[in-house]
Amino acid sequence: MKNTSRRVRMTLVAHALAMAFAGPVLAQSNATGSIFGQVANASGTAVVVVVLENVATGARRTITVDANGRYNASSMPPGVYKVMLVRDGVVERVLEVEALIGQGVEASFETIQAVTVSSRRPTIDVSNTNNGAVFTARQLTALPISQSLSGIIQLAPGTARGNTRIGGDSFGGAGVTENAYFINGFPVTNVYRQIGSTTLPFFAIAQAQILQGGYSAEFGRSTGGVVNITTKSGTNKWEAGAVLQYTPDWLRAKPENTYYPNTGQNPKTDGKLLTYRRSNDATDVFGSAYVGGPLVKDKLFMFANIEQDRFSTGYISKDSDSLNKTNGWTEREQRTPRYLLKLDYNISDDHRLEFTQIHDENKKTQQNYGFDYATLQRNEVRAGGTTGDGAKTNDSILKYTGFLTDNLTVTALAGRFKSTYPQSREGYMPGVYQINAPINAQVPGLVYTNPQTIGGTIQVPNAEDKQSTLRLDVEYRLGTHALRAGIDRNNVSSINGSEMAGGGSWTYFRGDPNKEVPGGRSPASGGGYGLQGYYVNEYHQSDSASPKTDQSAQYIQDRWQVTDTVLLDLGLRNEQFTNKNSLGQAYAAQRHMLAPRIGASWDVRGDSTLKAFANLGRYHLQIPTSVALRLAGNPVHIDHYYTYTGVDPKTGVPTGLTEISPQVSTGNEWGTPKDPRQVASSKLGATYQDELALGFEAALTSEYTVGSKVTYRTLRNTIEDWCDSRPLRAWGKRNNVDTSKYDMPCLLINPGRDNTLTLDLAGDGKLVSIPLTAEDIGLPKVRRVYTALDFFIEHPMRNGWYGKLNYTLSRTRGNMEGQVMSDIGQADIAATTSFDFPELMDYASGPLPNDHTHVLKAFGYYQLDQEWTVGGNVNIVTGAPKSCIGNLPAALNPTGTNPAAGYGAAVFYCGDKPAPRGSAGRMPTDVRIALNATYMPRMFKGLALKADVFNLLNRQTTLATQPVYNAGANTVSPYYGQVLGRAPERQVRFAAEYHHKF
Repeated sequence: MKNTSRRVRMTLVAHALAMAFAGPVLAQSNATGSIFGQVANASGTAVVVVVLENVATGARRTITVDANGRYNASSMPPGVYKVMLVRDGVVERVLEVEALIGQGVEASFETIQAVTVSSRRPTIDVSNTNNGAVFTARQLTALPISQSLSGIIQLAPGTARGNTRIGGDSFGGAGVTENAYFINGFPVTNVYRQIGSTTLPFFAIAQAQILQGGYSAEFGRSTGGVVNITTKSGTNKWEAGAVLQYTPDWLRAKPENTYYPNTGQNPKTDGKLLTYRRSNDATDVFGSAYVGGPLVKDKLFMFANIEQDRFSTGYISKDSDSLNKTNGWTEREQRTPRYLLKLDYNISDDHRLEFTQIHDENKKTQQNYGFDYATLQRNEVRAGGTTGDGAKTNDSILKYTGFLTDNLTVTALAGRFKSTYPQSREGYMPGVYQINAPINAQVPGLVYTNPQTIGGTIQVPNAEDKQSTLRLDVEYRLGTHALRAGIDRNNVSSINGSEMAGGGSWTYFRGDPNKEVPGGRSPASGGGYGLQGYYVNEYHQSDSASPKTDQSAQYIQDRWQVTDTVLLDLGLRNEQFTNKNSLGQAYAAQRHMLAPRIGASWDVRGDSTLKAFANLGRYHLQIPTSVALRLAGNPVHIDHYYTYTGVDPKTGVPTGLTEISPQVSTGNEWGTPKDPRQVASSKLGATYQDELALGFEAALTSEYTVGSKVTYRTLRNTIEDWCDSRPLRAWGKRNNVDTSKYDMPCLLINPGRDNTLTLDLAGDGKLVSIPLTAEDIGLPKVRRVYTALDFFIEHPMRNGWYGKLNYTLSRTRGNMEGQVMSDIGQADIAATTSFDFPELMDYASGPLPNDHTHVLKAFGYYQLDQEWTVGGNVNIVTGAPKSCIGNLPAALNPTGTNPAAGYGAAVFYCGDKPAPRGSAGRMPTDVRIALNATYMPRMFKGLALKADVFNLLNRQTTLATQPVYNAGANTVSPYYGQVLGRAPERQVRFAAEYHHKF
């Protein structure tokens, strides 16, 4: 530049790192950042502008400074920028800053002395009011973390891993289905289950923004958190590189065996080996390669990244009590080929097009062999079973950004994705029932076998999920107001479902011979082995549908700079959700869901070194397409109980059957298509949550930044299935309507609120509106309250090291986890056993499954010299609460009409005594320590050799246990307290990386 002034360079990488805390995040485009600042002596006759130049691509944007010397450039693609102060056409000074996704970075042109002072002290982003963390590619490479979105999420405060039975990640005490995921502004959340998302190549991630709450009105469809990813793009310099990683089995610790729990009631099994795991082996090989550069300099850029992970494992897939061990050993190979292509076209400095193509595939192939628990050895005899499954997803995203004037910016996005789920099986025998016979349920002397090689359910053929998205955002600056408005729409469709492998199953039980089975008589009344309490259940299950969902929203946001030091962020979001059945008929719809969002930021000292902030907002959540399978499709869930006198030793099928119950379907799911008008409350309200957060962030010294935040979240409403016909029959009696012909299925309602249903209650084909008050229905109000205190201290990347410590003290209490019940492994979204009947909610309040009182996260890295860097990542989480879930006490069912009795072990009673939720203790504290070391030899520029050690102490902490207390009538289950999930064993990952810029 011209020698009109000393050139001052501010490297804000440290500032970027300093903002990776649960502190405020700028409320603007979800794939860009902003650059703002103040210019001294801007008044007068001189024309003063600020020119921002993207260092990587050469793209420029010119902003006119206002009369007060302020400027603000929003919707800036993440990256490093030269910020040039130009007065009357002459460049006076230049700063260099890094724009981060969803955040604001300050580049002010004060006096030379002022700039010099501020560059020595970490500054705080005072331009926003929300809560989140941003991690750059540099950080993600330097830290020892799992190369997944979950690995990134677990760095952020207020997050925890979900129960291993379902998976996923929990934000702020919410369920794992309540999160929203975006890549380059496009929603990529799994539309069928809402757990997880499209996964892109890990080394294609440029920045990851993790929002734990308090996000602005442009974000919605989440009562948990938001994961917001931007990908890398090409630059004006060609570059290429490759990564090879190897995680060998010989350095992997052996997984711990699983034993029957000591129940004190099952001498045949207590303390004995259940699953042998010490022979398991696993090897992982990962490769990635990328190339990026200019197709046309300063105009057209490309970046491409391809990766594949190959995870090979051999493991014992059957328990010691399994009736079929001919396929007890499984050799599985899982391949995950992925690629990303990003094209950026700078039409001009004011107009830009972006195209992103992502391919995400998960292919599993396996071979099954026998395993002998007597010798703990496998054999080489091939057996049947599932030989292949997986998922394949393709995302296409097109985005336009136009800076129409200094004050007017328009962005438009269109995208779509499609996921398919191929499967293949070997040795599958259609029509051959599965046999389930726990040891304690087997009659001595009889032989129980299971010839069916496929267990559980199998997916319907040609399963797929599709989504198309349109979005438009407009931003206009008017004086001290930055006005932003937008609309979006998602159209979702699925073909999905499952059915019992073999068409059905026989499950054997043993219990009190004089206790009635659900919907029937006692085993003793059926004779045979029923006199000793032995009986059997024939079960049929089938759920399939082609549902659709329409989701749309409109929002408006005003970021008002009230004074030089006070910013108000005022927003309002309006959402609409419509869920449809296979015929495209709406069965649930919500309209006019208004969600106000209010935030405030106060630059206390006026120098960006101390900020106080607050935000208050409401957040809505949709129900996914999977809800239609049971509640708006033609599901089959039928139980049929018998006593028996023998068992066929070849097929495991009972003989000498005597019926002790009719066919029973708790939700009246007989395979009959459901009328969409009679599926849900006619005024069904969406799930929503209110949140309040107050906090501060401060540059404590020139080396450290600290902050703290208090969060309060409360779930105000939810959608759940309800199966209680008693209030409907009572209404019919009051209104002289004969309800004897009405066979009630489970219906979608808002528990604890007034609901109006439209039903053919009299069975004459005429629909009647039935208003029921909350008192009529008798269900408690939904309750989930999350309170938390977050604290952090951070050392920015300075003097060769970066470090950060987060601590969260929190509690999550209530009577509902969310859309799932992860502690019992129930992922039937909005169709769990919660709120089916009032009796099921007795003692249901307490600490919820995602309640972790203390969470400590510390991570960082240190450059020993120009060649060596070491890093660490410590994650300490206190255990989740345990519950005991058993049968309804007989004293509470004297007439045999208590509906909770028909659910078996599904109420918060154990041993005929109340067992409130979470009162059975806690899981142990999960301590995970990861370390790494990186060697970058000076003689081979661009080469890096690296080793990561995960779970250094090999603490295979128990993360989940079996809460179900009973098996059958009043019999203590031999599996009560069984370990169902552990932290992964210690493993070592070696890596070689090479990066070259041409």
